[in-house]
Amino acid sequence: MDGLAGLRVPTMLMAGSADDVAVYDAIRGIFDGAVGTERHLLTFVYANHNAAAPIPAPMEAWEPVDSLDFVPLDHYADPVWDTVRMNNIAQHFATAFLDLHLKEVDSQRVYLDLVPRSEDGVVALDDAGAPTDDHTYWRGFPPRTAAGLRFETKRPGE
Repeated sequence: MDGLAGLRVPTMLMAGSADDVAVYDAIRGIFDGAVGTERHLLTFVYANHNAAAPIPAPMEAWEPVDSLDFVPLDHYADPVWDTVRMNNIAQHFATAFLDLHLKEVDSQRVYLDLVPRSEDGVVALDDAGAPTDDHTYWRGFPPRTAAGLRFETKRPGE
């Protein structure tokens, strides 16, 4: 973990909280240990190892394998999350991250500066539907649509 402290490139990690392959606690360890840079962790609550796996699934995932007691697609797909939805969410955050840290478009920071637990966000809109000062629900997500997500950011030194 000492090597992670030397990381100087902004980093984004995405993981399922139920990942038993890469192991979610190991992903959190990377997030916590990379103290030399700004880093972000998007967590799909209850998702397993293939959180936001590419779509469509590779052809091989659809074929039965004699030596396995399951169809590979069952292992590839997530039992809780819809893969298309996870991919849309991952693209949302990856776009904001790359715009901010690669293109230096500071206006994208609002999509990454969030209350960490989506369920703690407050929807507060005026009569015209514009956010008020009390609005803390995740930017880019209509009310109730960020359920099951966590997004954490740590600055260098944290």
